[in-house]
Amino acid sequence: MPLRNSIHRRNHKERSQLANRARLGILEKHKDYVKRAQDYHSKQDRLTRLKQKAAERNKDEFYFSMSRQTSKGGVHVADRGNVALPQDIVKVLKTQDENYVRTMRSAGLKKIDKIKAQLMAAADLMKPLALENDEDVEELEPDEIKTLQDAGIISKRKGKARAPKHIVFVENEDEARQYASSSRTTLDVPMDDPLPAATQADELMDLGWKVDAKKSRRRDATHSEEDSQDVIDVFSEERRELSRSNRKRLLKELYARLFRDTQLRYAEREFEMQRQMMGKGARKKIAGVESVGGGDDDEEDEDEIDARRGKRRAPAHKVVDPKTYKPRVYKWRLERKR
Repeated sequence: MPLRNSIHRRNHKERSQLANRARLGILEKHKDYVKRAQDYHSKQDRLTRLKQKAAERNKDEFYFSMSRQTSKGGVHVADRGNVALPQDIVKVLKTQDENYVRTMRSAGLKKIDKIKAQLMAAADLMKPLALENDEDVEELEPDEIKTLQDAGIISKRKGKARAPKHIVFVENEDEARQYASSSRTTLDVPMDDPLPAATQADELMDLGWKVDAKKSRRRDATHSEEDSQDVIDVFSEERRELSRSNRKRLLKELYARLFRDTQLRYAEREFEMQRQMMGKGARKKIAGVESVGGGDDDEEDEDEIDARRGKRRAPAHKVVDPKTYKPRVYKWRLERKR
């Protein structure tokens, strides 16, 4: 490090505006002059280039597009090349599009109801939510739970309270497995015995051997019960696997159809908004989204209001994803109709 840099020096201070010249503003520094000069020279250079282009322009230059272009007051006017349709015809076309979207949406809602009926008929739909500690039952994924909640099959939890759990205390693991298997009544459908109990004692008697009747009955009953239980377990496992795969397929299709129904609902609302905007009457655009009107779902029964001691329920607003669709909300001026 040089010695001259380690020596203390006096700090350089730029000269400020004098007190008697404060009315003229801040005193211009050299850096301000540099910026002003650079801006001035850049503008001069652009003017010089434009003058040079105008001087070197070919006066005989011609393109066929020049005959089709127009200008008004020296300003170029671009044309799309087609004639704009009248407002009445456009309104009719938008009405037809809106009716088509509404028809397709109603057809999609029927298919959604059919899928929901199949899911409600499935016996093992709600079981994974009830048996959280059961190893044999596969839990539903968060996406599948959200799909079921959007479809209205599973009610959403209100508040941050935890779900109630029924705790059962047992002595050992064997009793826990036995209790879990006995409580899983909806998953295991009772089936008829697939294998008939063929007594081994009768076969031995046919061969001419003497067999003790009590021992043979006890041994045959034990073997037949074990074999039938194994077959029942195999069939129940296959049935459970098929039900699981069928449930996943239905949930995947339900999610796709719910997403399509949401898009069609947004498109139907956009068509309706455009058609109303083309009508008569003054309107103004609202900055935020406001809830306008209420449907039949918002009406409450008097018994429900009495049960809450006269307190009305807060209206439930439909959630709109701003990434997918941002609705435009307009407010029309209230006019008296004849």
